[in-house]
Amino acid sequence: MEFRRVLFRSNLNMRVSVLMAVYNGASSVRAAIASIAAQTYEDWELIIVDDGSTDSTLSTLEIIAATDPRIHILHNTRNRGLAASLNTARKYAHGDLLARMDADDVSHPERFQCQVQFMATHPEVDVLGTGLEMVSAAGTTLGCLLLPERHEELSRRIYRENPFAHPSVLMRPSFFDTLGGYDGRLKRAEDVDLWLRGYRQFEYHNLQMPLIKYCVRSTVSLRTIACYGYVLLRASLRERRFISGVWYALRPAVAGVVLNLGRSEEHTSELQSPCNL
Repeated sequence: MEFRRVLFRSNLNMRVSVLMAVYNGASSVRAAIASIAAQTYEDWELIIVDDGSTDSTLSTLEIIAATDPRIHILHNTRNRGLAASLNTARKYAHGDLLARMDADDVSHPERFQCQVQFMATHPEVDVLGTGLEMVSAAGTTLGCLLLPERHEELSRRIYRENPFAHPSVLMRPSFFDTLGGYDGRLKRAEDVDLWLRGYRQFEYHNLQMPLIKYCVRSTVSLRTIACYGYVLLRASLRERRFISGVWYALRPAVAGVVLNLGRSEEHTSELQSPCNL
C-alpha cells in the first residue's frame, strides 16, 4: 500500500495522540519510539508515562524526548500499573485520535497512514485495530495473526476472544472519554474490560494487515488468567448474560495471555477482583 505523504496529511488534518506507559523498559523502548518517529504519517504526538521505573528508563526517555518536541514524558513516583498510567497520558493528549503503543513492540512505518485514512473514510468506526506480526524476544518472526474484521463478528465472539491486539488500536476520544477510560483499579485485562464496556454502544473494526511487530512473551501467570476470568464474569453479570461453561470464560484469558494480547461503569460490589492486587 503506497501513499503520497504530504497530500495525505493535508487532506486529513487529524492529529494522532499516542499513549504509552513503560515500566523498566530501557532495553526496548528506544526501538518502540523509533518506530513512531519513522511513521510516514507525521501529525502525531507521543505521550509516554514512566511508571515508576527503577532502571534507566526515565533518563533514556528524557534523552530521546530532547530530540523531538512531539515526544512528552510524564513520570509516576511509584508504580501505578498500565491502566492508571494510560489514563494519565490521556489527560495530556490533544489529538483527534488516540493510538496505543507498548514499549516492547514496533509499529510498521505506514501504520498511522493506514489507520487514519480508514477512520477518516469510516466515521461510524470508533475503535480500529490491526493484525500482528508476532516476534520472539530475540526478534525471530513467529507468524502473522489477523483478527476478525467486522463489528458483528467481533461482538459475537467478544466473550470468547479478545477483539483487539491492544497496542494496535486507534480510538476516537469520544469512545474513550464516554466510557471513562480504563478502569484504573485493574492491573491486568484493562483492555478487555474497556472493549466489553463499549461494544454495545460503539463500532469496532480490524484492518486485515499486520501493522505491529508484537513481542510474544512465553510466561503466563495464574493471576493474569484469573484477572481475565474476573473481567469476563463481571461483564456477564452487568449484562445479565449467562456464559455457557467455565471454559468459555477462561478461553480468552488463556489465548490472550499466550499471545499476550492485552498486557500487563460500575463494579459489581459482590465480586472481589484479583486484578487490583
